[in-house]
Amino acid sequence: MGDLLVRGGEVIDGRGAPPRRADLRVRAGRITEIGIDLKPEGERQIDAAGAFVTPGFIDGHTHVDPALWWDPGCDPLPSHGVTTVVTGNCSLSLAPLKKENRASLTDMFCFIEDLPNEAFEAGIPWSWETWPEYRRAFDARGAAVQVAPLVGHSALRLHVIGEESYERASTEAERTAIAALMRECLTAGAFGLSTSFLDTDRAGRPVPSRAADDDEFRVLVGEMAARGRGVFEFVPRLMQLETQMEDIERVHSLCQGAGIPATWTQLYIGDHNADHIEPLLAQAARTQLEGPGVFPQVSPRPFDVNLSFDQTAVFMAMPAWNEIVSAAADDKRQRLEDREWRKRARAEWDDGQPSLFPKDRPDRVVFRGVTRPELESFIGMNLADYAASREQHPSDALADWVLANDLSPQITLADTAYVPERVAELLSHPATVCAASDAGAHVQMMCGGGDTSLLLERYVRERADFSIEEAIRRMTSEVAMLFGIHDRGILEVGYAADLAVFSLDDVRWSPETFVSDLPGGHSRITRSGGGIRATVVAGVPTHLEGQSTGATPGRMLEPRRAPKRAAASTSAGE
Repeated sequence: MGDLLVRGGEVIDGRGAPPRRADLRVRAGRITEIGIDLKPEGERQIDAAGAFVTPGFIDGHTHVDPALWWDPGCDPLPSHGVTTVVTGNCSLSLAPLKKENRASLTDMFCFIEDLPNEAFEAGIPWSWETWPEYRRAFDARGAAVQVAPLVGHSALRLHVIGEESYERASTEAERTAIAALMRECLTAGAFGLSTSFLDTDRAGRPVPSRAADDDEFRVLVGEMAARGRGVFEFVPRLMQLETQMEDIERVHSLCQGAGIPATWTQLYIGDHNADHIEPLLAQAARTQLEGPGVFPQVSPRPFDVNLSFDQTAVFMAMPAWNEIVSAAADDKRQRLEDREWRKRARAEWDDGQPSLFPKDRPDRVVFRGVTRPELESFIGMNLADYAASREQHPSDALADWVLANDLSPQITLADTAYVPERVAELLSHPATVCAASDAGAHVQMMCGGGDTSLLLERYVRERADFSIEEAIRRMTSEVAMLFGIHDRGILEVGYAADLAVFSLDDVRWSPETFVSDLPGGHSRITRSGGGIRATVVAGVPTHLEGQSTGATPGRMLEPRRAPKRAAASTSAGE
């Protein structure tokens, strides 16, 4: 690996200490010396004058595991200082996976994370079934980021139980087999387990992890406890406070005695849940005092998303509209024009059930573009006003708008609840963890990459909600500690040389842009560079002065037992 000398910067150690002027030397991918005016010894040099030198940022919630096979450069994360990603979230991982279950897992993954099935078919080699084979295949090619992978619970259940895993709990014999499979994954380097209590597949079936009972969860948590390491990541039922807190309490009960920390995605301030925040923070703080605790994941980003009618899980809880997304083009048009379909769609719209699509807030559904010139006057209008102007039910108005725009309307679901002051409270709260980018998912709707740059630009430079050293701690050592990521997140002699070099004045949360580079010719949304001067993985620059270097030094990391994180205050307001 790389030999490097980073000269003239202000070093921030990742633990929260103030910046200090120092050079940093790297040998064979590890930090060997930190001091003033280190003399060059023939190694590559990076000029860090006027810049901070920090640990590389750790993105604790991504779905880039499939994308790394067709994009080992992991665009755009290295251009925003990210050096390590946690993958396998939300019950979904690419292993273990039997060949006969591949189509089911692929379609489930692609539906939930809004990815084209063709990319999985054309871009992933599928040369593995077991976790050890998966790791060997990945490490043989590498990536521009280090990977800390979780095992997806739905993948485990599908591997052992098959298609019945969607429908029922495991038998005692199946639990034994699931535990053995989890043991194999952990032994081969998995960092923990991910599950979901929320998601459904394209057909509306609850994902396999939702059929598991507590007996099954106990054996899985027990496998992590037996090794003294691991993290339990999960998606609770987010839309109603009672069910959300019930799921969090369930996980806390399962993990507490085993000494395994848990984390859930994600705590955000939306139109429907403004009064949920304080109870959820109080619950998180209490679980952390009781130990090891359940940590809500938070993001600095407003959640404006572009709505695609070809690929989205937004209508997961609205079966009639979900049918439109799944249908072929001719069938879409026929259904949207059908009176019986419209009647059913109106009834579901008005049923009062929670939904990711803001059916109770049609003013958040904004028309951003049109396919026909005669419709240009409607650009910028929201669905509520459009429906009122036509004296229509919002569902019928939306159906007409989709038809009028040739099934491809440009619609944004606007995050009207985004208030920087309140987001800053979540980002700085001691019970939360800054790890909710969702990078790699929903790529035709948004770009999760760039959360790190946004936090630095908006919440450090512009608003001063954080000191620079505290912001770095939140994005590095704190995430590493929770996930058990060994010898990263801190700049210290002997630690891995995963680094970010940047001037705070240069950091930017750049605009989103569309590119057409997915396998099969599909498009995705990316984000241009974040003003990072250099991103370094294991001593090798992966991003320099605004450009990818093409280097792929990243591999799957080896987990280690993590030290305990300090408990948060029991007061949600502190």
